[in-house]
Amino acid sequence: ARSLIEASLDPLVTISSSGKITDVNEASIIVTGISRENLIDTDFSNYFTEPKKAQKGYEQVFEKGFVSDYPLTIKHKNGNLTDVLYNASVYKDNKGNVLGVFAAARDVTEQQWAKDLRIANEELAFQNDEKEKRAIELGIANEELAFQNNEKEKRATELGIANCHVLDEQPILATILRAGLPLHNGMLQFFDKAD
Repeated sequence: ARSLIEASLDPLVTISSSGKITDVNEASIIVTGISRENLIDTDFSNYFTEPKKAQKGYEQVFEKGFVSDYPLTIKHKNGNLTDVLYNASVYKDNKGNVLGVFAAARDVTEQQWAKDLRIANEELAFQNDEKEKRAIELGIANEELAFQNNEKEKRATELGIANCHVLDEQPILATILRAGLPLHNGMLQFFDKAD
């Protein structure tokens, strides 16, 4: 039976009804970084990032007889984390008495990493789309501002030309008025003498 357990590349563990580890395979030793001797008779839930969730998982196995794809994260003694999905069921003696839980963990770290990467890529694509939309809006706004500036420059040019004509005409008007003033004074004198 030991060779069967050790043949698995996935971490395998047996757990007593009190939640203590009764046996592990080499894959469990590797994923935790702890020797078989130091794992046996310790709390199963101590080797996870969420011990209460791990405890609820094996309690659920005792209540229902099994769990499937129960997500947990194993913590290695050096701090490395391994995302796993546990499949577990009770195992019984010849008389049908429950002896404990047999649990197998499937490493889904790479799958989780790929899923997280896909989500991050989707978010980046969304942000890029939003930035492209904003760039288009800014381009339109820049074109409108350029058009308005061009119209203002045309209007300023028109006003400048109009102002130049006024300045050019002022000396002519002043000359006419100056020429008309002696004529006006002369007419006033003529009419004054006529009385």
